[in-house]
Amino acid sequence: MIIRETLSFVPGVSLAPSTEGRRGLEGRARLTLPPLSPSVNATLEALAEGGHSLDELSELAGRDGLTHAALFLALLEALRAHGVLARSLHLEGALIARLAPETLQRDRVLLRADQRYRLSRFAFSRAVDTGSLLETPLSLSRVSMGTWHGPALLGVIATPRLPSEVAEAVPGIPAEAAAAFLDMLLQAGALVEVGPDGRAVEAEALATWEFHDLLFYSWTRWARHEKGYGGATYRFRGRLPQPVRKPPPSGEALSLEKPDLTLLERRDPSFTTVLERRRTVRHQGSRPITRTQLGELLYRALGLRHADLDGREQKEARVYPSGGALYENDVYVLVRQCKGLGAGLYSYQLQEHALYRVPTQAPAREALLQLASESMALPAQPQVVIVLTARFARMAWKYEVMAYSAMLKNVGVIFQTLYLVATAMGLAPCALGSGGADLFARATGMDPLVEGSIGEFALGSRDPQPG
Repeated sequence: MIIRETLSFVPGVSLAPSTEGRRGLEGRARLTLPPLSPSVNATLEALAEGGHSLDELSELAGRDGLTHAALFLALLEALRAHGVLARSLHLEGALIARLAPETLQRDRVLLRADQRYRLSRFAFSRAVDTGSLLETPLSLSRVSMGTWHGPALLGVIATPRLPSEVAEAVPGIPAEAAAAFLDMLLQAGALVEVGPDGRAVEAEALATWEFHDLLFYSWTRWARHEKGYGGATYRFRGRLPQPVRKPPPSGEALSLEKPDLTLLERRDPSFTTVLERRRTVRHQGSRPITRTQLGELLYRALGLRHADLDGREQKEARVYPSGGALYENDVYVLVRQCKGLGAGLYSYQLQEHALYRVPTQAPAREALLQLASESMALPAQPQVVIVLTARFARMAWKYEVMAYSAMLKNVGVIFQTLYLVATAMGLAPCALGSGGADLFARATGMDPLVEGSIGEFALGSRDPQPG
């Protein structure tokens, strides 16, 4: 069988036309190269075409002398350092795998015939338009696979194996091709050594990381993928309409009393006092919170304000910030016990400062309250749970990659605002560390991929402190 390894530029990078005798790269990476000899320039063009091995490229660069071949190898190292080179493995003309970008040679860890390997617990494979893709949040390099050979080898290397054992386990794949594929995985950080005790050898810093946490962290902070960090790309502009805010639910509006902010300015403790007294209070008071208190807290922490905002087009303001001023969060209030308000699930409408009852079954509400009490590590259920949902498309329409990360930051901002207002009012606030998005979806009938719960906050009365 014919096995070939070739070099090329990574997808999305191409060789720019010559300008005043200088060449450059354009696309996802932009580089200006120094003046090059005719042979090295021709070699770069061959590299841009793809399908040439390192030996073939070196031979082409050396037509003007060995010095030029050495210059080309030095140039390759510089291109590797910029992450613009890809290495491809072909079997009988078919692409088995492509490593992109190829790692620096000086950092390369060699595949050892006497060492057992297995897939890293941080490696994962997913489908893409061209086949499948293997990646890990620990590396900039990824391995794309176009034929059945790559996935078949991945299935074998999920358990510890010697390189020779991997080739033997998959008929139809030569040992040389299997070794080259494993080497790509090793360079991509997707393959780890296995110690004599049968356990994968990994850095001590990774011991406390869970797979999903590290993946989320790397995608939203380190930009270890082809999309970069993302930001306000408006990728759906012209394709999908920008999501607008939902109309209020049908049914009767239960108006809430707005507090007198001028009076509150005189009555409230100082800002420093509120900050210093802020505590999580799990044990709620013997008497239920009142409808007036609930209305005051909702208005002060989450209610709508109107301001000119320095002449900008955005006319809507609230007391807390939101990424892009999108305010993708909706507010629901799950009531077990509240003086002046019946038990049930309500939608809080900021524009009206009113509650609308959301039809739910008692068992669903009971399950949500029980989940909240378990999150608080208490047998008693909270008097009220404020559920924050996110209309995901509203944020993702504008922001790419970082959209969900921004939503979580917004929840944190709202939590702190709820804490401070509840502290100033003498209530018992408690942010919950977990919630049931699927349970909330079943209770409300909403599609959790369109609008789903993203944060929960327990609230109740607080007994007077002795003394």
